[in-house]
Amino acid sequence: MLKIDLLSLPYFRNWRTFVVSFVITPVLEILMIGLLRAQFSSIAAIKSVVAISLMTAVGTLLGSLSALFVNDQVRGVALEMAVESPYSIKYWTSKFTAALIVALGQVIITLFLVTIVTRDTSWISRAALVLPLLLIYGEIIAFVAIIISWQHDDPYLTANILGTVIILLSGVIVPVSLYPKWLAFLTQCLPFSQTMQWFLTGSGSLFLDSIVAGIWLLLGISMYHYQIKRVKRHAMIQ
Repeated sequence: MLKIDLLSLPYFRNWRTFVVSFVITPVLEILMIGLLRAQFSSIAAIKSVVAISLMTAVGTLLGSLSALFVNDQVRGVALEMAVESPYSIKYWTSKFTAALIVALGQVIITLFLVTIVTRDTSWISRAALVLPLLLIYGEIIAFVAIIISWQHDDPYLTANILGTVIILLSGVIVPVSLYPKWLAFLTQCLPFSQTMQWFLTGSGSLFLDSIVAGIWLLLGISMYHYQIKRVKRHAMIQ
């Protein structure tokens, strides 16, 4: 099942899409960020590049999990799962693992390229600590996104909205301290800003983000129970 899920993602359709997704795109992102910051040799600029790369991996995870589940909806697999085995560990483990492999592969390649270009490794220990947290939080947010939009006219709606704002609300482009109050408040609604602040400055609260992630997880579980009942009712009517 995992192999099928991986091959169904656009990144692995052929060698060209793989190279574009995992090599060319990361290189262009690094060069663009470096040129925009115009301080690529400074430690602060390098950390900013790494931070954005980490959050880009979360976005990739979100997009991959959403694509996998929408594909299952189109093929009727999601409906079959909901009716026959709605709490299948095998089904969801395959989806989460496939999305995780893509995101992890992309970020490892990107960070390797950052290391080669900058010859700086001072950020590695912190990145190694926050990356698992970010990917776990990303899986939770992605799960909530796809469940909320399940059977919606636009099944990508929630994932697209979150994918659009996720980097902005993480505070990796502009420090959260410089945000207007309303936007700073919104950053606390996703479990990323404190973690990224800790990565960049050492002053963020990892515990606070874990609490926010826990709330999202409870929301996802509640929404899943609701959607399973809704999907089953729809299936019986048909």
